[in-house]
Amino acid sequence: MNSEAHYKIKTATGPILWYLNKCGFKGWTSFWNTIYVIPGYEKFEPLLRHECKHLEQIGRDGRLLFALKYSWWTLRYGYWLNPYEVEAREAEYQTQQTQKKP
Repeated sequence: MNSEAHYKIKTATGPILWYLNKCGFKGWTSFWNTIYVIPGYEKFEPLLRHECKHLEQIGRDGRLLFALKYSWWTLRYGYWLNPYEVEAREAEYQTQQTQKKP
């Protein structure tokens, strides 16, 4: 990950932790450059790559357009096939491939 990135990683608590657990998510990216993760995942690189990709998407498309496209694509394609999620999973997978190479 880019060490010069301007984002925060916070351990989720309260309503955010409840939401993550309810949905079965390990992390969530806010519009305010903060990544929330469930306890124990603060340094889990694949998850952080995934969530950083969402920050990149928000920066690329803007908060409003990201929110509209994310919602529309989730309704149209479902969560798993949402193009934003596909792109984020690709970033996560690339990290895993990179880590496996000697």
